[in-house]
Amino acid sequence: MFAIAAYHLFGLGAGIKRNQIRRKGKNPCFQGKSADLYGEFSLLREKGGPIFSPIDWYLILAYIIFAFSAGLLLSSKAGESLSSYFVADRKLPWWWLGTSMVATTFAADTPLVITGMVAMDGVGGNWLWWSWAIGYLIITVFFAASWRKAEVLTDVEFVELRYSGTGAAILRASKAFFLSILFNSIILGWVFKAMSKITAPFLDWNVLLGAEVFGSISEAWPNFLILGDLNTTLTVLILFSVVVFYSSMGGIQGVILTDLFQFALGIGGAIVFAIFAIQYVGGLEGLYSKLEILYPGKSESIVSFWPRIGEEEHGLPLQVFLIFIGVQWWIQYHSDGSGYLAQRLHTAKTPKDAELGSLWFNIANFILRTWPWVLTGLVCLVVFPLQDADLFQPEGVVVQSDREIAYPVLMKIVLPAGCLGLVFVSLMAAFMSTADTHINWGASYLVNDLYLRFLKPNAGNKETVIAGRIAVVLMAGIAILVATQMNSIASAWKFFLAMASGLGLPQILRWIWWRPNAWTELSGMGTALVLSLILYKVYPDVNADYLLFFTALGSVIVSILVTFLTAPVPDQVLDAFVAKLHPFGFWGKWGGVSARKKFYSRIRIWLLAIFSLYAWLFGIGYILQLKYSLGGIFLIFGVISGLIVLKLWGKKDSVS
Repeated sequence: MFAIAAYHLFGLGAGIKRNQIRRKGKNPCFQGKSADLYGEFSLLREKGGPIFSPIDWYLILAYIIFAFSAGLLLSSKAGESLSSYFVADRKLPWWWLGTSMVATTFAADTPLVITGMVAMDGVGGNWLWWSWAIGYLIITVFFAASWRKAEVLTDVEFVELRYSGTGAAILRASKAFFLSILFNSIILGWVFKAMSKITAPFLDWNVLLGAEVFGSISEAWPNFLILGDLNTTLTVLILFSVVVFYSSMGGIQGVILTDLFQFALGIGGAIVFAIFAIQYVGGLEGLYSKLEILYPGKSESIVSFWPRIGEEEHGLPLQVFLIFIGVQWWIQYHSDGSGYLAQRLHTAKTPKDAELGSLWFNIANFILRTWPWVLTGLVCLVVFPLQDADLFQPEGVVVQSDREIAYPVLMKIVLPAGCLGLVFVSLMAAFMSTADTHINWGASYLVNDLYLRFLKPNAGNKETVIAGRIAVVLMAGIAILVATQMNSIASAWKFFLAMASGLGLPQILRWIWWRPNAWTELSGMGTALVLSLILYKVYPDVNADYLLFFTALGSVIVSILVTFLTAPVPDQVLDAFVAKLHPFGFWGKWGGVSARKKFYSRIRIWLLAIFSLYAWLFGIGYILQLKYSLGGIFLIFGVISGLIVLKLWGKKDSVS
C-alpha cells in the first residue's frame, strides 16, 4: 500500500493513455472521458489470441521447478524424525516463522473473497476478517510463548498435557479427526474452489492438449471430480500435485522454505496488480470519481470503513459489525493459536521468537496486505458495475453471476505481459502455501494424535515419517472430494466459522482458568457442530452472521454448564501443568495474586496493541482515500500507542 500511495502522490497514477473511443450505454459512467475506460475494455476483448506470453510461461514454470526442488533438497533432512518432519526441529527465528504464518493465511481465496465482500458490503465488509486481529493479538500477548514452552508436536497433543483421563483421550482423538478430516478438508476445499476461479480465464487445455486428447480425457473423467469444469479441474490438480510432492518430501521445512518466496510473491503481486488496476481507471481520483458517478448517493457507504445504520443497499450493517467485533474473534477454532498457527509457533527457537513471530504476523497480515486487495476490489466495482457487469462480453456475464471472479478477470484485462505472469504466479504461490500447510498440518494430527497415540505408539522414526507422507496424500484426496461439492467461497467461510465456534472460548479458558476440563471442550465442539448443521439447514435465507451468533451463544452456554457439572482436573495434573508453563490468570492456589496481576498487565498491552494496529490500518486507508489530514492523525496515534506497547512489553514479566 505504501507503493500505491507513492505511485499516486508522485503523479504516476494519472491513468493510462486512452483510445479515443466512445461507447454509449445506459450506465451514467458512459459519459465524457470516463467512457474511454469502457472503450478500451472492448478493444481488449477484440484482440483475442493467447492469454499468456512466453515470459508469463517462463515465470510459471520457474516457480513450479523451485517448489519441486525445495521438496527434493529437504527430503533427507525431513525424513530424520517426526520432530524434523512436522516442527522443523524447533530451530526457526521469529521472522521466518512469522512470515510463514502470513504466507499460510494469504490463500488464493482471500483476494476473491475480499472482492466479493467489497461488492456486497463495501469496504466495511472486511470487518469479517479485520476483527480477527483482536484474537490474533491475544495469541501474541498471551499464548505464543506458552505454545513454544509446551514442546508438543501438535496443539491436539496439548490436550493431554492440560487434562487427563478418559475425557482427555476422547478429546484428543475427536479433535484430531474433527480438525484433520472435517475442518481441514473444508478449508482446502474453498482454496481449491478459489484456484479454479483464478485459473478459469487463463488456461485452456482444449488448446494446449489438442481437441482430440482433451475430448478423450473428458469422456473418461468422473463427474463427481469436477471443479467448475474439466479445464479448471485439470489446472488445479496439476498445481496440487506439485504441492503434494514437495510437502510430502520436504515436510514442514519444505513448506516453510517455500513460504518465504510465496510471501514475497503474494505481497508483490497484489501491489503490482493494484497499481495497474488503479491506473486503468485514472488513478485514485479517477477511482473515487467513477464510484460517485456509478453509485450516486451510495459511494460514501461503499468506501467507508465503518458500519451503516439503516437499510442502505451498500455498506456493513451495524448489527453485523457488532457480531464481528464482539463475538467472532473469540469463537474461532484458532482463538488461542490452535491449528496451523500453533504448528508454526512450535518451530520457534525460543519462546521470545514465538512472540515476535506472532507480532510480525499481525503487522504483515493486516497492515501490509489489506489495501492492495481492497483497492482492487473497488476497481472491480467500476470496471464491472453491480447492475451492468454483463455489458462486457464474455467476462461480464460471468462476473454478473459471481462477483468473486471479478478479481482474476480484471487481471486478464489490465495486466501486460510479464506482470500478468507475475501476479498469476503470486496467486499460484498463495494457493500452494495454504494447501501445503493444511495437508502437512492435517497429516500431523493423523500421525501424532491418532496413529502414534492409539494405534502404534512404539513405531520408529522411519515408520512414522512414512506414515506422515502417506497421511499427506490421504489429506489431499479428501480435500479434492470436498472441493468438488462446494459452491460459494464466502458462504463456506461463514459456515466454517459457525461450525468451529464451539472451540473458541473453551480453548482460551484452559490457559487462564484452572476449572475447565476435557468435557468443556468436547461439549462446546459438539454443540456448535450440531447447531450449525441444524440452523443452516432450517434457516438457509437468514444472514449467516446471525446464525453464527446463535451457534456461538448456544455452544458457550452448554460448555460452561458442563464445566460445572463435571469434575475438575486432578490436582497432580494441574501441578505439573503450572510447573511447566507458569500460566497467568485465575489459577486459585496454583497462581494466586501474582498470576492475576500478570494477566491484568497483559490485558493492558493487548488493548493498546489493538488500538495501535487499527490506527495504522485506517491511517493508511484514509491516506489512500486522499484524506491526508485524517490519515495522518490516525498514524500519529498508531505510533504513540505502539511505542507504549513496546515499553510495557519489556516489563510484562516483571509484574509480581
